[in-house]
Amino acid sequence: MSQVVEYYDRIARQYDLDRFGNSYGQYIDAQERKLLKRWKVGADDGKTLEIACGTGRLLDFATAGVDASREMLEIARKKHPGMRLEHALGNETPFVDGEFATIYSFHLMMHLDMDEINGILAEAHRLLRPGGRLIFDIPSSLRRRIVRRPPSGWHGDTSMTLDSVATLAGDNGFVLSRSGGIMMLPVHRLPSFMRRLVRGIDSCLTRSPLKEYSSYLVVELIRK
Repeated sequence: MSQVVEYYDRIARQYDLDRFGNSYGQYIDAQERKLLKRWKVGADDGKTLEIACGTGRLLDFATAGVDASREMLEIARKKHPGMRLEHALGNETPFVDGEFATIYSFHLMMHLDMDEINGILAEAHRLLRPGGRLIFDIPSSLRRRIVRRPPSGWHGDTSMTLDSVATLAGDNGFVLSRSGGIMMLPVHRLPSFMRRLVRGIDSCLTRSPLKEYSSYLVVELIRK
């Protein structure tokens, strides 16, 4: 985990511009936002926590956030003054038992090993009320077998199938409720002017029976 934190501390000042200040990043951001809205994530759902809130890109869906990078969190606090934002690891937060109705996290689990992921699910189980939900994304193992992505050593190396997510959920007191995908089409290979044009088609594919071949799976787990 320390390697992940050091990495995001280092890139915090340029993160928003480098990752989401271009048509590729905006494409991913639009699909993630569309899914969160479709699943009705937000303050109307009750108290909502984002784990690994980073610079606060998706904090408009939350009532509180937590991140392990001080540098990223400093930027998030400027964007969302008055929101409770805590500096902490996702597996050990300062919130009370059963405080939240929904917890979500994007672009975190892919950097962690299974022990660390289990730790975050255990903490989410503590923080959620019974029937509360945990939403997160994870790279699709099926997609990676097709594209033959080589491991980097740690950055984004962890991937899963829906079956393995269901097992993970059951082992940690959750039930897999529903799933979707992010980015089915090879958007990075398309000219930037085409990316907006294919977004609707891509969104349909990521909600179809083919969704497990998306670049990222997004899952909703319900706390028992």
